[in-house]
Amino acid sequence: MNCNILGEQIAKFRKAMGMTQEDLGRAVGISAQAVSRWECGGAPDVTLLPSLADTLGVTVDALFGREGGEKVNIEDAVRRWMLTVPQGQRVDRLCRLVWAAAGPLMSSKPDDQPDISGYETCCETESVKDGKTVRWLRRTRIMTEDGIILGVRASDMSFAAIFPEPEAGWEPFLADNGSCRRLFAALARPHCLELLEYLHSKPSPAHSLRRYTPGAIAKPMGLETTEAEALMDALAELNVLSKAELETEDGIIHSYLLGEDEALVPFLYFARWLTTDGSGYLNAPYRRSPMLRGEKWKETEKTED
Repeated sequence: MNCNILGEQIAKFRKAMGMTQEDLGRAVGISAQAVSRWECGGAPDVTLLPSLADTLGVTVDALFGREGGEKVNIEDAVRRWMLTVPQGQRVDRLCRLVWAAAGPLMSSKPDDQPDISGYETCCETESVKDGKTVRWLRRTRIMTEDGIILGVRASDMSFAAIFPEPEAGWEPFLADNGSCRRLFAALARPHCLELLEYLHSKPSPAHSLRRYTPGAIAKPMGLETTEAEALMDALAELNVLSKAELETEDGIIHSYLLGEDEALVPFLYFARWLTTDGSGYLNAPYRRSPMLRGEKWKETEKTED
């Protein structure tokens, strides 16, 4: 048994899966110290090789640097690996795995793939420009002919947004411009964003189905009840909130529910992304096709010609 090759392969596949030595040890029932010994030249018990291969999503042959052998269902391997990751760390580890797998999209040459493992921070203070301190957002942009990956891998904040391009393009799945204008007009009203932030600071509706009356919102925000109700009505018209009538001894009052609270954080971060200079990784070759390739734009091009 060539222990050097075996240890090198275990370390390589472990890192590619975004696993720590502790994760791998837990998955196969041994200590992190044992994994460390393997990767430094020691040898695992031969009975552990099938479990190691399954956990790392490779064949036993691959552990020895050989090609061939039974094909591994990588999706099943990743699913089983996720079950070995402690609760509370799974989303972060999945994000790491995405970025570990994204290297070939940055370059098709095995020896020319950038290290996109991460930054210390997603924000970087740059030099003074025109008398102002410029804040940059670190970012990774992978834009190919078959889709987009946007995000960042940093110690303070990470995310990966993956958009494979549909056969019909993205346009049929986007909101119409009228809906966007109504949403942006509502968000531009004084205190509207702050109202949404306040609602998102409460327990998730998915667990509590908590409803709010305008008066309950107005008091902590320092608003008039009529102002809070007007804002909540505007958001209800856009389906951001749902509105219901409650019959009380004093008559009918309205209550509001934030039905889906997962979209605001990505929405606001991408607003920052769009309005802040950026630096980071960009794939090469760059996508040449337009992002929006609908028929109306083709007609515009014909008219201009």
